[in-house]
Amino acid sequence: MMEAKKPNFIYYIQKNLFESLKLPFISITLGLIVGGIIIALSGGNPFAAIKGLIIGGFGTKHAITATLTRATPIIFAGLSAALAWGSGYPSMGVSGQMILGAFTAAIAAVSFTGPKILVIVVSLSAGMLAGIIYSLIAAYISAKFEVYLLIVTLMMNYIAENIASYLTTYDFRDPLAADRLAVQTQKITDGVLPRIMPKYTLHYGFIIAVVCTLLVLFMMKRTSFGYKAKMSGLNPRFADYGGINSLKTMYLILMISGALAGLGGACESLGTRFRYIDGMITSAGYAWSGIIASLMSSNHPIGVFISSVFLAGLTTGGASIELRQGIPSEITAIIQGVLTMFVTAKLVIDLRIGRFRTKKEGGTDAI
Repeated sequence: MMEAKKPNFIYYIQKNLFESLKLPFISITLGLIVGGIIIALSGGNPFAAIKGLIIGGFGTKHAITATLTRATPIIFAGLSAALAWGSGYPSMGVSGQMILGAFTAAIAAVSFTGPKILVIVVSLSAGMLAGIIYSLIAAYISAKFEVYLLIVTLMMNYIAENIASYLTTYDFRDPLAADRLAVQTQKITDGVLPRIMPKYTLHYGFIIAVVCTLLVLFMMKRTSFGYKAKMSGLNPRFADYGGINSLKTMYLILMISGALAGLGGACESLGTRFRYIDGMITSAGYAWSGIIASLMSSNHPIGVFISSVFLAGLTTGGASIELRQGIPSEITAIIQGVLTMFVTAKLVIDLRIGRFRTKKEGGTDAI
């Protein structure tokens, strides 16, 4: 009797494509409907506005490349959150890890000398290492003192932002800056990520994001480590009983999550800003958009990728409709807020259903 052939990874992606796109599609549709209603109530033409939003974000080559450029750090943030949350570790530390990754990569790029490709590799690695270390600190505090991980990582974001701001202001400030009030590091020259197309802003950080999406998908869905991570996150005692070291697994997951966030910040410094500018991660909202993208797609990496591109397109298209139709770009923030509301509602409903089933099963066992 012939042994059944195990489906390859490409077949798995094709088979689960609908699953990964279903939730983002529903969320996006609901968000656009509510956004259209708000535009109509304010006296605008919702159909023209939504059409302008889509064309402004995806209608031309310039719009597409601008959207994908903005989507790149959001994808990294979303993958970082998806890996942590999907494994049962609710980390909110993406912002702090991206900030330190961006800052460290910028400093490494102007400090290290050598061939261009080597400077890029060293700088990206430095950004990843910064994200790993900062994530490990949060993991240690949470495990050692039994503090809820979400709270620890959320509070550490502010610490990271202030550390980077202080060092940029007093130790690594660009002495050649035309604006003496600008809080930024020296401009990167040798460690810049090359553009995919010379006339457009899209750089090779986007290609790295695509590769990372496939790697995270493979790890989460097709490896024993992904299964062990999910088990140890959802039920550490059960995992320990089954022979899985839940503490070690938590450290590994949060290390990889931190590396992805740090890499996202590094790509932003090396590919878009060409330096670290104080507040550039926080003001752009990359981390929060990434977390929304992760929750929109139920932590599925392909869904994270699609949702990140959509959220980036909202911002790009929002600027376009404000310029051409006079509709405030804040409408994109409203749509994003609606998406957050729907995602949060789904999480609450799922949590209550889970508790109800647990109580019901407990009652049945008691009988």
